[in-house]
Amino acid sequence: MSRLFIFINILFIFTANTTALTEHYAKPDPISKQKPNPIPKQKPHSFAIPILKDTKTGLYYTNMTVGQPPLTVNLVLDVSGSALFFQCGGYKSTSYDSILCGSRCCSTPKDECFHNTCYGDFRPTCRKETCISGDVKSHLGVTSELNDLLKDNVILSYSLSSSENLAPKLPVRARLVCINFFDAYTELPYGANGVLGLANSSASFVTDLASSYKISLKVALCLPSKSGKDYSGNAFIGGRPSLLPPNREDVTSLMVSTPLMKLKHEPITIYAIDVQSIEVNGKKVASIKNSGPWGNALIGRPFPYTSLETSVYDALVKTFAEKAHKTNAVAPFTNCFSYESFGGKSLLGKEVPVISLVLGGGAKWDIYGSNSLVKVNENVVCLAFERGYNEVYTIDIGLYQMEDNLVDFDLDTSKFSVTSSLLRHNTSCSRDS
Repeated sequence: MSRLFIFINILFIFTANTTALTEHYAKPDPISKQKPNPIPKQKPHSFAIPILKDTKTGLYYTNMTVGQPPLTVNLVLDVSGSALFFQCGGYKSTSYDSILCGSRCCSTPKDECFHNTCYGDFRPTCRKETCISGDVKSHLGVTSELNDLLKDNVILSYSLSSSENLAPKLPVRARLVCINFFDAYTELPYGANGVLGLANSSASFVTDLASSYKISLKVALCLPSKSGKDYSGNAFIGGRPSLLPPNREDVTSLMVSTPLMKLKHEPITIYAIDVQSIEVNGKKVASIKNSGPWGNALIGRPFPYTSLETSVYDALVKTFAEKAHKTNAVAPFTNCFSYESFGGKSLLGKEVPVISLVLGGGAKWDIYGSNSLVKVNENVVCLAFERGYNEVYTIDIGLYQMEDNLVDFDLDTSKFSVTSSLLRHNTSCSRDS
């Protein structure tokens, strides 16, 4: 009897030690089979992401919910960014799937995969053989090269056709990147901890949605001019809407188009369009020199205001402001004027000259006062263009010039389309939520 008692005690001590050792060196949970994509009852036409404007930085952002338990991430919009990525702090999702080295979505061979040594519970940032993506790039800043490529639930609204209202939100299975740090080049909206990159790349959020849900490889933007959480525009993935609130007017006929080019020699995605010249009220003020086969006007980079090469900028100012009363400049703008010079009632008034970008093929992107002037106080407006800093490209089109325009990047057919100001048609992108 005493021998049996001693044996039971030894067995208990051995089991306890083994359990403690196992808890300290946690075993990875088995690789789960990839979870099926939640599919609406009908095929979605596009997914929609609400976009807000940050007044202080002039950038645009969204709050997205990812994972389970749900985590809200604050992401800055970058049309040319390579992926949806955010910093890993607080991300302890149990609904994710690793994208493994050597798989179809990971270019890193399995035998070259970085192997983490993990302690405690395994989690998205601590799993052996998770694909480490170096293709996480943005004009807004840099990340480390050790970024975990994953799939997890992202809550998105969707529409069933170009004319439909948005349907209830859906937990969408999508590719995202968990990063260790993000060193921003510029000031970001308060609380931002990542980037909503909408370009086409090996780690692309957009490409993954298009492939998984059989939608078009398109990104459309309707950026709000009003700031604050009460107003939001949208980024559409899969196709642009044809009807916009509040009047549900068909905006398809307002679109003008030109080829969209991608600069293949750049480490970060850069899109360009061909702008032949600039006009003010129909009068040509500058011809735009060609910068090679990739076009001469950059488009989609996350900067607020359009930059023009110095001689083009000076020619624009001379004609645009020839009848305006100039005032002291208000930072960050160079040329400011009396509001009364332009009628003092509405920036859409006939007193404000229309700036036109004449596109390859002859179509014109007309820029009205709401996109060419910034009202800095009751009496002063400033020209929302900057004297150039890019010595290679004559024009770098800013996001302010896209506000309240429906802008479409068709990555399937390499075509760029734009409506000009929707305010002239009794609608806008600043939807009152």
